[in-house]
Amino acid sequence: MPQLFVDDALIESQSDLKRMLHQPIKDNGGNAPLIVPAKGKDLQAYGSIVYDPRIGKYVMFVREHIGGGGFFLATSSDGLRWDQTDRARLVPVSFAPDVEPDPGFGARRGLDLFSCHYNAKDAEYPYQGWLFYANYGLDKEGTYFVRSRDGRQWERGRQIVSSYAGKGDTSSHTIQQDGKTVNGPGDVTIFSYDPLEDRYLGIFKFYRETGRDRGANGYRSRAYLFLDRLDAPVDARRIQRIALLPAGAQANGDTPYDEYYASTAWRYGSHWLGGLKIYHARADYPYSAAGCAFLKFAASRDGLNWAKVPFDNDAGVSEVFLGNGPEGGNRAQNDGGYICEFSQGPLRIGDELIYYYSATSFGKRSSPETRITGGGIFRARLRVDGFVSVDWGTLTTRPLAFAGDQLRVNSTGQLTVDVLDAAGKTLGRAEVSGDSIGHAASFDGKSLRDVAGPSPVRLRFIVPPESRLYSFTAN
Repeated sequence: MPQLFVDDALIESQSDLKRMLHQPIKDNGGNAPLIVPAKGKDLQAYGSIVYDPRIGKYVMFVREHIGGGGFFLATSSDGLRWDQTDRARLVPVSFAPDVEPDPGFGARRGLDLFSCHYNAKDAEYPYQGWLFYANYGLDKEGTYFVRSRDGRQWERGRQIVSSYAGKGDTSSHTIQQDGKTVNGPGDVTIFSYDPLEDRYLGIFKFYRETGRDRGANGYRSRAYLFLDRLDAPVDARRIQRIALLPAGAQANGDTPYDEYYASTAWRYGSHWLGGLKIYHARADYPYSAAGCAFLKFAASRDGLNWAKVPFDNDAGVSEVFLGNGPEGGNRAQNDGGYICEFSQGPLRIGDELIYYYSATSFGKRSSPETRITGGGIFRARLRVDGFVSVDWGTLTTRPLAFAGDQLRVNSTGQLTVDVLDAAGKTLGRAEVSGDSIGHAASFDGKSLRDVAGPSPVRLRFIVPPESRLYSFTAN
């Protein structure tokens, strides 16, 4: 498994260490969508991208928000070229409309956030997911289990979480933390499948009563809970702590307006990684206009305790993983507005991580005619393991036990790797140079196992300027 430097968990000591958060490189600079919405409407990544081995294709689920357009899918054989490139060609997706709204709750009812995965163990219903039913009534609003044979026609199962968000903006469970009171779970609730443990990580939205001032910080926040099944109701009282709670102030990398509107989580080797969607009703940032949403980056070692990755990005801006373009740019075709991301994380295609996201061109503070319209589905690319790099300095890991024999290093430039025993004695040294996602480190012709033996060892990386270390793996 690749060992990343998104946090300090592996590092025992360091000297003059500089790390950088890398933004995915947008195709066409984020100025032209890959899949184009209908004129005056939008397409949102309120879904997932899964691989269906029966048809040998990736399947992307998207939502048209404006006008209650519903859900659609697109397909691709290689994860890069999509069979559908505009709204007119997208394949309609049907969900069972068999929830009757309570009196007085039907005016704005609709289907909201959706996440799914392909469960190959279920031969009849391999498509399985969660779908939010909004404004159906006090007991009926919430997240439901849904399943499908083909991804096009979906059946509704049991309600997983009751999330009435009506008058007072409260719901089923209240948590007091860090001087704030939040309620939930709410509408932006999804899950992630954990392939290593064969279980699910529920990702839940909590928020506070905002009152009359709709520009106030609603403390939209994120909580996490492991689940054994997707189709069993979740007891929200098991959630006792909010993992990601905005400061609501100029503190901890936040501004007074930043809210953690949504988040994703995906297993990446021994790590959990995910995007953190930041909505800000006020304040124009250089990378995101007021009323728009952009992405930060978060990491966890156990799936339950999360932290934002705090480093400056390639542009010298702290924490920002995927920013907006200029609002309304390129004749309302760019990603300048409301960014959303698919639930599953980037796709590994060849030696790249392919990152799909949606963005409108206008945000929520635009005029009624243009509000959250334009843009479409966009694509960006990142180096494998390339989320954070060590750009210079020296670091020494904690004692590590390796299952493999060969040390492989993902790096550019030239750097040095020392293997140290428990007393700090150098057992071997390797010089690594060039640009590769998998340099084989050679210690005078010997492998890591040859020099380390059976005992745990420390690794010391010396990274000079103009070089970058992204990750290492023992295999």
